[in-house]
Amino acid sequence: MARLGALASQMKDPAAVRALTFDCYGTLIDWDAGIRAYLRRLLDAKGAGTVDLDRFYHHWYHECELPAIAGPFMTYHEVLQTSVQRALRDFGLPVRPDDGADFGQDMKTWQPFPDTHDVLTELARTYPLCIISNTARDIIERSIAHMGVTFTHVVTAEDVRVYKPDRRIFEAALARLGLPPGPQVLHVFQSKIVDLPTAALLGLQTAWINRQHQELEPDRPRPDSIFPDLLPLLSSLKGA
Repeated sequence: MARLGALASQMKDPAAVRALTFDCYGTLIDWDAGIRAYLRRLLDAKGAGTVDLDRFYHHWYHECELPAIAGPFMTYHEVLQTSVQRALRDFGLPVRPDDGADFGQDMKTWQPFPDTHDVLTELARTYPLCIISNTARDIIERSIAHMGVTFTHVVTAEDVRVYKPDRRIFEAALARLGLPPGPQVLHVFQSKIVDLPTAALLGLQTAWINRQHQELEPDRPRPDSIFPDLLPLLSSLKGA
């Protein structure tokens, strides 16, 4: 795996940027803390407090949630519920029909990272900002309210009826912005799985906000830049 120090910490061509697109959860909203809290409560309610949370979380995301969004379209509320129930079954835990039904409602309470509001407010003075999110409209609207920022456009999986990494959701965002694929759009993201490959394929500039200090597998595209949070991204763009 590529070490962080081997990846670019400066933007490729900040002067070319005319608009920014954003992944929301994990980039702007603290997805990891929200999921961990929700799954911990779920396991405790099942009397499974000894189940390793990291292992359950990893299994839910990689073996249940990602396959769900890759299959026939379901609403994100349905994705969350069916993937949680599958994870519970895989761990040999009892499943009720309503397990996971409140997952999407819980997402509506998750909070932005401390840098989100101020950085987005400053960026919005110069650039159109567009969210591209694998979620539902009712969830993203609450998340945007928590951020206290107005986005020029918001494109969700519910709008396009496909999930990232499908290129059609990115193309829908570019159409809203009135820009062709290319380096004039900077995609800012957390997920090296559902965001990075398609953004790179479309020729967008890419900025990986690697808050969790993940490593990058050798078979993944290299992001143009990598930052630990949003503040150095803002500095790079302001210096363009």
